[in-house]
Amino acid sequence: MKRKYLWVLALFLASFSAVFLPEKVFADYDLTKMDVTAIVNSDGSLSMTRKIVYDFDDSANGVYYTQNLASGQKVSGQSVEVKDLASGKTVKPALNNQADSGNVYHFNKDGNSYKFKVYHHVDDGKVQVVYRYKISGAVDSYEDASELNFKIVGDGWDKEISNVTATVRFQDKKLSFLKGWAHVNANGHLTVDKEKGLVKAEVATLPEATFLELHLLFPNSLVSQNKKQHSGEIAAKVVDQEKALAKETAAKKARHNVYELIGLALFALSPLLYLPVFIKSRKSGSPVKAKKEIGHNFEIPAFSPTTAQILVTKKGPDGKALAGEIALRAGRGEITIRAGKKGKNFTYAKTSKYKGDLPLLNRLFKKVGNGQSFSNKDLKQYRGSQGITSSFKSWQEDSQKALIKDGYIDQYLQDREKLLSLYTFGVMFVSVAAIVVCFFLYDKYTFWLFPAILWVLAIFGLACLRLHHFSDLTGKGARATEQALGFEAMLDDIGQFKLRDIGELTLWEQVMPYAIAFGLAKKVLKQLKLEFSEEIAADPYWTYYYAGASYGAFASSFDEAISFSAGSGGNFSASSASSGGFGGGSGGGAF
Repeated sequence: MKRKYLWVLALFLASFSAVFLPEKVFADYDLTKMDVTAIVNSDGSLSMTRKIVYDFDDSANGVYYTQNLASGQKVSGQSVEVKDLASGKTVKPALNNQADSGNVYHFNKDGNSYKFKVYHHVDDGKVQVVYRYKISGAVDSYEDASELNFKIVGDGWDKEISNVTATVRFQDKKLSFLKGWAHVNANGHLTVDKEKGLVKAEVATLPEATFLELHLLFPNSLVSQNKKQHSGEIAAKVVDQEKALAKETAAKKARHNVYELIGLALFALSPLLYLPVFIKSRKSGSPVKAKKEIGHNFEIPAFSPTTAQILVTKKGPDGKALAGEIALRAGRGEITIRAGKKGKNFTYAKTSKYKGDLPLLNRLFKKVGNGQSFSNKDLKQYRGSQGITSSFKSWQEDSQKALIKDGYIDQYLQDREKLLSLYTFGVMFVSVAAIVVCFFLYDKYTFWLFPAILWVLAIFGLACLRLHHFSDLTGKGARATEQALGFEAMLDDIGQFKLRDIGELTLWEQVMPYAIAFGLAKKVLKQLKLEFSEEIAADPYWTYYYAGASYGAFASSFDEAISFSAGSGGNFSASSASSGGFGGGSGGGAF
């Protein structure tokens, strides 16, 4: 019994979905062409031929089209034709409202709408679908003229349509009079030719959900058998209506042009918003000399490797800075470093001299290791830990705050720099948003957008350059930065002079933590091995740590451990009006 009820429920849900839920479009396609011709018949009906070219990027099961009409109008004499434009093969699907595959089509009426659903499998490529049908009661006749007011392309399309041509033809030529107007929210061209008896509208690109409406006046003799007869005259009313619409359209366009001009002027003046950046950045901290002026510094800095890295990079410390701190403590005898097999998986262990003055390192011993030691392998297994990540961020923040506490950075100037940077990029974000809006909305002044954009970008660049040269350093901080930069330059050019002229190996033990923090350890080690090969071979401190490149292994393992949740650290510093025509909402798609 339960299975029976489940089966009934499934059938109910399927029926509900098919009838009440909107049809989901799966096919990926473009509408590359639409050619619509409406021939006006003597009984006031229209013989429609609607040719639509679909360009499919993948497979589709078919297409559909809905023709919306006014009350009392009907569709009859319908047929469908499908042509593969690559092969030239044409098929004419048969009407079969029961089948849902093969070359068939469904045709159903729902209120004042008529829907074609064409089943024709397509793998990809261009397919032309032709709908032919007759619309009754399309023309209204009055004492002086007949009127056709028809949204010949409805606004029910969810894709833009390229190359749209809409034509209304009459059975006779050389008409005594013919007046026509087109209403469409796009650029196009309208031809009214009473000699040939036709009105043609051409639009290069019709945006999605946009109708194309044709409003025509013509002699009653062309629809002599029309049953929709009305008393009174219509021509003067239509002309007045169209004049009012044209006037309204012109006014809207004029306002739009004014708004465009005002917007362009405001956009061009927007660089004035950067004035606070140029004014407030004048009172800067102590400047730092250029690297060329600083030269080489052979004196070991009086501050930590972490501080040296921050001053040089103007960013928060990273894994190399922490590796440098470990090297510093290893040189003092606070930590021993043992290499595993093949010089891998280094283990870091406390000694009795360990001071525990670096909270992040204490955290690694306690959380990653056993309280007394930890290895690179332990770090990799502990990757993504929120505890380690939190400790790392705290160390970064504390290291940066220490520069303020120790008098290297002016807190007031640092806050000003951050505020000015935030303001600068906020202004640029607004400018970019304005550029995007302008490209979509501007018509008349689009050309002038490009020099305006270049002007805005140039001022933004100057503001960024001004901030780049802004200093939040005190006099002490500027001198320390120059010392760190000179020391880094010396290490980077280490092959250009004799290391023994600078000092013995014990001196270079003090230098190495800074080389590690600057990312220059490999270069320095290479030169040290050339000039101190015997001493390094006899000293366990070098043999087990630097010769095995433990610093690189640690930095890599540590960065990997925090990369899953922490990252690399923060920074240091025509008219759309309608005249009331029928056919609105008509449209279609593919499935």
